[in-house]
Amino acid sequence: MSDFWTQMPEMAARLDAVRARMRLVVSGARFPLSHAVVSLIDANGKMLRPAFMLLAGGFGRRRNVDLTGLAAAIELLHIATLIHDDVIDASPTRRGAPTLHTAYGAKDAVLAGDWLFSRCFALAAQSSSPGNATLLASLISALCSEEIHQDLERFAWPTSERNYLRKIAGKTAALFSLSLRAGAVEAGASPSVVATLTRVGYDVGMAFQIMDDVLDYESTEGELRKPVGNDVREGLCTLPLILALEAGAPGLRPLLGPAAPNDDSVAAIVAAVRDSGALSSAKARAATYTDRAMRELASLPRGRAREDLHAIVGRLLTRTF
Repeated sequence: MSDFWTQMPEMAARLDAVRARMRLVVSGARFPLSHAVVSLIDANGKMLRPAFMLLAGGFGRRRNVDLTGLAAAIELLHIATLIHDDVIDASPTRRGAPTLHTAYGAKDAVLAGDWLFSRCFALAAQSSSPGNATLLASLISALCSEEIHQDLERFAWPTSERNYLRKIAGKTAALFSLSLRAGAVEAGASPSVVATLTRVGYDVGMAFQIMDDVLDYESTEGELRKPVGNDVREGLCTLPLILALEAGAPGLRPLLGPAAPNDDSVAAIVAAVRDSGALSSAKARAATYTDRAMRELASLPRGRAREDLHAIVGRLLTRTF
């Protein structure tokens, strides 16, 4: 289990149960790459989305509802999208290990992601209300749409902050939002609490992705467990680069061409973004979303679930991996 949960042993134990359910679902089926998928499950991810779902269950009337299966489905969905993202971005490593397509080829990796989607939907159908299962399916449509938008813009270096925010809303914030909403609905929370948690999930997801994009420039490969500057290598213009271009960072624009930059150019781009002050500006944007989430959280019923959710949201803004 990730060190992220060291201070929350009870949540760590519940996530261990979710991970065990995921292993069972993957290992119990005849699939040639099930062992490779199990390795991804065990690769020390933070499992934030299932954690949010479990916490949301604490706001409902049905306190004994078992959300383990649906939480496992959400994380299987997340892993499937990571497998596909790694193929699209040609990423060599994920969570400190070679990506699936690096080890087995792009074709088998794509099929593994597709197979995980099928496992996710089957598990969701068994573990949730029809409404939440339908929302999960709809989410896949939104994810695919935003992924195509992103791919069409690779190496075009679009500088629209609004366009960037729309993409991360569809790719990242939507899954965080669904995790909190689904957990609350399954546990029988009131409509007002469900609506509030849905908004919290959106704000947390937006802040999370912005910080993820900041860390791609700011962190180290050892902390990230993937190459620093990988977004630039793949032609992705995320918020730090957009803000650096808006600030007129010296010598930055000529480094951005219609093809993948070499290692020296990537290093120069990363340095220019760091020197421009864009990372501080991007962190301020993330803090705005985090503050909004905190204000929404303050309106929720008091209790352990709210306290834990408040603590997690605050830590995400200061994380280094």
